[in-house]
Amino acid sequence: MHSLNINILKNTIILFSLIQVCFTMHLSAQAPENYPFFVFNNGVRDEQYDTPAKQVQLVKSMGFDGMEKNGLENFSETLTALDKNGLKLYTMYINVNLDNKEQPYDKTLRDVFKKLEGRPTMPWFFITSKQYKPSSEENDAIAVPILQEIADMADEYGIRVMIYPHINFWVDNVNDAVRVAKKVNRRNLGITFNLCHFFADQGTKSDESFIPTVEKAMPYLFAISLNGADIPTEDIIQSKNIWEHFIQPLGDGNYNTYEYLDAFISRGFKGPVGLQCYNIKEEKPVHLKRSVATWRDYQKKIAKKK
Repeated sequence: MHSLNINILKNTIILFSLIQVCFTMHLSAQAPENYPFFVFNNGVRDEQYDTPAKQVQLVKSMGFDGMEKNGLENFSETLTALDKNGLKLYTMYINVNLDNKEQPYDKTLRDVFKKLEGRPTMPWFFITSKQYKPSSEENDAIAVPILQEIADMADEYGIRVMIYPHINFWVDNVNDAVRVAKKVNRRNLGITFNLCHFFADQGTKSDESFIPTVEKAMPYLFAISLNGADIPTEDIIQSKNIWEHFIQPLGDGNYNTYEYLDAFISRGFKGPVGLQCYNIKEEKPVHLKRSVATWRDYQKKIAKKK
């Protein structure tokens, strides 16, 4: 009887240990899901990769969790290709044109939201105007009702949406995005933070303004984007093509992009991370493979900090 009790105790200990191991493995497996890694559409679309099927196949072969969609053309085909390959659509790049009083956004947007219901997709909207200057706060009264309308429509389908700051557009920078998001005041409307546009906006002041801007953005932050980059200098700011310096394969350039990522994670960010690839000249499989390898290194660093 005594021997039986000892065996039961041993088996209980072994079972508990196995449960602990499985639980730990589950947490380790789940951790990277807090930061799914997706590629911008400009990283997988060109004359060679000219269909959704080809683009999605490239996304899968490189090891991304999913992708961004630029615009609404071939939207259904893109969703079908992603579903077939077990990948996700994380965001869509859609315009809001403040100058178009009658229809400032695509009239098919409700149909798009219907198809996105139940998916993790968070469309990000870039806001443009030729009539109103970038960062013109006096024109918030025009933009805010439009964004409230979009957010309310999206909320009917359980979808979150974002404001996308883009240098020289009406929402020109992160501070603009935060200001407008506050006024929109919808729980399902947030912003994204883009490294390259932050550098283009702040220039040589980027280092001193970065952390204050991150902290201002955090309450509204749904996603971020990153890439390799050079630290902004006056020469770069004055150069003809700043994007050659501010958008490089991840791991290239003299800027520490991991520290950029960690600034968000250490403040509680848990969302998708996008790879910006605009105007990178190398063959897509070549530079994407390098960026994904760098991301895998970042994942290891993230896991060690947990």
